[in-house]
Amino acid sequence: MTKFEFIKYWNENYPNSLPIENELVGKYENRWFRIHSLPDSKRYAENEYEYNQILERQNKLITDIFGNNTDFQILIGLYQNDTMNENYEFLDYLNTFIKIMNIDLHKEKPDIYEDEMSYEIYVKQEKWNINDYNEILKKIADDEIRAIFINPQQNSLIIPYDGGVDVILKNTEERDRFKSKYADWISKREDGL
Repeated sequence: MTKFEFIKYWNENYPNSLPIENELVGKYENRWFRIHSLPDSKRYAENEYEYNQILERQNKLITDIFGNNTDFQILIGLYQNDTMNENYEFLDYLNTFIKIMNIDLHKEKPDIYEDEMSYEIYVKQEKWNINDYNEILKKIADDEIRAIFINPQQNSLIIPYDGGVDVILKNTEERDRFKSKYADWISKREDGL
């Protein structure tokens, strides 16, 4: 996907939203649901068994939604202070990812972001295969990095975070189907968080 294709896709399918993890959840409530990666909504793994539970749940969910051996995009967004964050070094993002845009966050949302706060977005075409992205998923689970997995063909977003996965699907029917299928992993809170 080229820079132009990505921007066109994003603007058509996620209008009036920035491709930032926490910006998306509230905007698409009719297409969104969240799973927790550990039982009893536990946020962080404390041992290898719990890391395995996180990876097992997340791989199962993503494979179920995307399918195995499926093209998808990894989106990495970096705030200014992230550019020196050693947690991103293993991605080698500047050499293998395409820089899509640089967002002046203060200009976009001055009530939330400080002056001269920017956010750089990089995207890379990948192929989803179960367990191939465990290193990334584990770093996200430990709150070391952030990423969004995008499947443009299915118009779906997978947004892992430290504690679970936010999912935005193409429509309410798809959301309801997967939400029902993974009901045991969903938060008991009324707001779904």
